Amino acid sequence: MPYHYGGSSSSSSSSSTTSAMRAPAPPGYHYMPNGILMLNSDMNSVGLLEGESEGLLITAFNMDLSSLLGAGESRNFTIAGDNNASFELEIRNEDAAYYNFFTNAFQTSRSVLSEKIPSSGEFKGAVSFPVVTDDDQYDISLYAVPSSVPEESTIHNTYNEVRFGDGSLDINSSTGSNSLMMTKVIYQYLDLALTLTGYSIDGTTPGTSGDDTVSVGSGKSKVTTAFSLTYTAAATVAYRTLKQPVASDIIAFVSPVVGSAPIDLPGENIYPTATAAFTGDDINGAITSGAVVRMDNTDLSAVISVGDKITSPLTSTGVDGAVSSSNRIVLDVNADTVTAVGDSISINGIQTYGGDLVTVTHLNPGTDNAKEIQISVTTGINDNATIGFSSKVNREITTVTVVETSGTATDFTMSQAIQFRDNQPLTFTPRMNYSWPINKYVDILREDMILLAATNITADTSIGVYEDTITLFEGTKEEKVVVKNRKKALDTLAKKPTVVKGLVTVQEGQIVFNKQQVFALAGTSLKAGGYGESEILRVYGWEVKFTDLAIALTAPTTTTTEATSAHATIAVADREGIINTVSTVSGIGINPSVADPTLTTGGGLDGAGDWIMSATQTLESGVTLTVGNTGRIATITGNIEVVKAGTASQALRFDVNKLLSTSAP
Repeated sequence: MPYHYGGSSSSSSSSSTTSAMRAPAPPGYHYMPNGILMLNSDMNSVGLLEGESEGLLITAFNMDLSSLLGAGESRNFTIAGDNNASFELEIRNEDAAYYNFFTNAFQTSRSVLSEKIPSSGEFKGAVSFPVVTDDDQYDISLYAVPSSVPEESTIHNTYNEVRFGDGSLDINSSTGSNSLMMTKVIYQYLDLALTLTGYSIDGTTPGTSGDDTVSVGSGKSKVTTAFSLTYTAAATVAYRTLKQPVASDIIAFVSPVVGSAPIDLPGENIYPTATAAFTGDDINGAITSGAVVRMDNTDLSAVISVGDKITSPLTSTGVDGAVSSSNRIVLDVNADTVTAVGDSISINGIQTYGGDLVTVTHLNPGTDNAKEIQISVTTGINDNATIGFSSKVNREITTVTVVETSGTATDFTMSQAIQFRDNQPLTFTPRMNYSWPINKYVDILREDMILLAATNITADTSIGVYEDTITLFEGTKEEKVVVKNRKKALDTLAKKPTVVKGLVTVQEGQIVFNKQQVFALAGTSLKAGGYGESEILRVYGWEVKFTDLAIALTAPTTTTTEATSAHATIAVADREGIINTVSTVSGIGINPSVADPTLTTGGGLDGAGDWIMSATQTLESGVTLTVGNTGRIATITGNIEVVKAGTASQALRFDVNKLLSTSAP
């Protein structure tokens, strides 16, 4: 094809290509444009041979480096610099084929464009990128050609380096070069699919979506295009329309996965509310060793969870007989009814002795008195003194690690081995946390984004800032709220992103919710998103515009299966698509001079049977009746303009909860 010099056009006999097959350069070496191997260390900071002086300059390489259409494109380029600056341009695809600038096709043998910049200061050309059947990559290398005559030697402009967030080099944003070679890259992608679909964010408006799809090239635009999608209820379910759709009914969301352990925030109470007492919340048989506990409850999975903190009520009894300088005490009751080994004790409310915590070390230490205990210190106690007992779980945080251990519905495992007495009641307090690690999308998420309903998500949760506050002078005119600790909604925790082909694909970090979440949230795949065109752009990178949105129900029809005379009960062939007191009926024989009657029964049913109408009817058998106001099939239509496509296929979801209902008002 012709190349352009400073605006003029010619076929230029001085243009040439070089074709050859050669092995890769050895480590520490690179090929010069003329094919000679050179040590990397022989290049100085401006790309000249040692001892060589600065000559002619290539100031810029200009080309649209955005992604290419899978159907192929032609791209113009300009190489700017000094008159007679020599260069060689090479374009190689991921299949190791080289672009031939004269056949405008890729070939297996090496091919380069060898030229000089004309007096206009610009060499202009174009590249025809082909149609592809899978994604492709083109590596562009622009060589400055050296010369034995210093003033004729060519170099690149001063190198200005740009790096991605992960520290890798952004070669397309970097300019100039500190060697004889400057590189760029272009990616070519097959068309992306933008799917338009119906979606119930919490499953309360169930249905099957019949989607529509718009195909667009990555980063490209598409003129206004009509679309139509359906949302169909099950045979025994029907919809009524709540309102007409608008763009703010469309939700965009991403799905980060929550890490295995929450992040405690300063001042946060991670065990805020104990589970209410439940039947069988006591120990079934004394626990004298190990961390597995058997309870009287027969379905522990329904009442406790992994991560629950375990505590136990205090007990007390009297001392039966004074003790003088001994570590054994006789109680008023059998020891195993009020205490277990490891319990701490208090005597008349005093919990320590000589600064040491006092604990129970043995029950019935002499094996001859069930009321006797042995403690960890030698002390003196008055007769009838009150002695109290507190389980080790009350002084050392102990949690549930396994529910229904080994599949046994009555058993659970603790985070440490603790002894309990038979029938000892336990209290379980679920762990709750505001903040959690997530595996990606910290760069996309933002404060106030909603969390779609999902297992283990607290209702009405959004992303928010955490504040640990205290109120001073509460209830007075001097009342003041002081923020003691604060944590922003999202934090990368200084973790570098993962960048693939110039795009951030993973950004780990920390997320904070406006409400505490249960410990079982660990490992959950979230759905965090927002509504409307602006969120579609921010979350997905797709800039779109919607117009003429509408929703309509397909009216169900059926036929009468027998004649009816002045009766409200009508036998019909099919009863689907009905909501009681909402659905109306019209057809031959229905009096057109009055409002269409409503159906009072028949909703939620399918197949042949009876309808009961709000007014008596006289109808022939085989009459076609049409249902109004309700139906099983909702069709959403409209127009979409893609101003600029994103970099990945996406689904745009109409939140049908806002548009449809399956019940009467």
